[in-house]
Amino acid sequence: MRKAWYAGTWYAAEPDSLRETIEHAIDQVKKDDSASNQRGAIRFAVLPHAGLAYSARGIAHLVVHAPPTIERVLIISPSHTTVLPENTLSFGRFSGYETPLGTLQSFSTTLESEGPDVSHAIQREHAVEMVLPFLSFLQQKQESPIHVSMALISQVTEAAHAMRLAQSIVAALGEEELETGRTLVLSSSDFTHYGQRFGYAPFGVHVDDKVAQKVKKEDLVVANQLSRCELGPIFLSQRMRKSTICGIGGATIVSGLAKYLDTVGWVADYYTSRDVLGSEATDFVAYGTVLWR
Repeated sequence: MRKAWYAGTWYAAEPDSLRETIEHAIDQVKKDDSASNQRGAIRFAVLPHAGLAYSARGIAHLVVHAPPTIERVLIISPSHTTVLPENTLSFGRFSGYETPLGTLQSFSTTLESEGPDVSHAIQREHAVEMVLPFLSFLQQKQESPIHVSMALISQVTEAAHAMRLAQSIVAALGEEELETGRTLVLSSSDFTHYGQRFGYAPFGVHVDDKVAQKVKKEDLVVANQLSRCELGPIFLSQRMRKSTICGIGGATIVSGLAKYLDTVGWVADYYTSRDVLGSEATDFVAYGTVLWR
């Protein structure tokens, strides 16, 4: 059983407080993005993974756009602590996933046999955990179980590998399951990490609104390329400049899935830790939500 490793630190361990955080984020999304909210149920998503004080707003789009019934969710995450084979999905093996709002059951596929068992790394990987309370929230809402599987990926080196991995996911999970939304595939990724602390400050070490706007412009180019499934330009831009988008590999796989199944995508949200904490921050992390229906 995967424990709720970050409950009580990165988000509330007390169920009522956690539920209040989730409901507040959902209300915020519904209020701030009424046009996007009319787009319907999703099949794929790129969602942020910082502590819920930062990422709840970005993840809440999953709840707002959830299909009527979700049976399975595959979460693809970067590996922050363990270097793994490139162009390979590495799965954990768990019986279930604990959250303060209840336990999510697990499911497995033929994909597990293709990479190493990374259960130890997944237990400590924050990027897989932040969405789990929202899935438990949805599980309570639909009154039927949601089964979860988790995979880490360190790097995807080119578009052909992203499409190959996407096609392997379709073969393992079933095209009809993905088309109907009964099975969702989520990529966990924050966008640019900016400032001296992250070793990335191409627009200067003094962080202000002008710097934040330049970062936003660059991030939105990538986010829109993901939404339009333009994998070639994404990989070209990642090779031409340093990038601190931590989950870009998994995001390109999900974008490849969206391309393979001919879905419609859009950038549902973008904001930074400066928007949460205020403009006095000396560095910041950007968060984006990309959805496909």
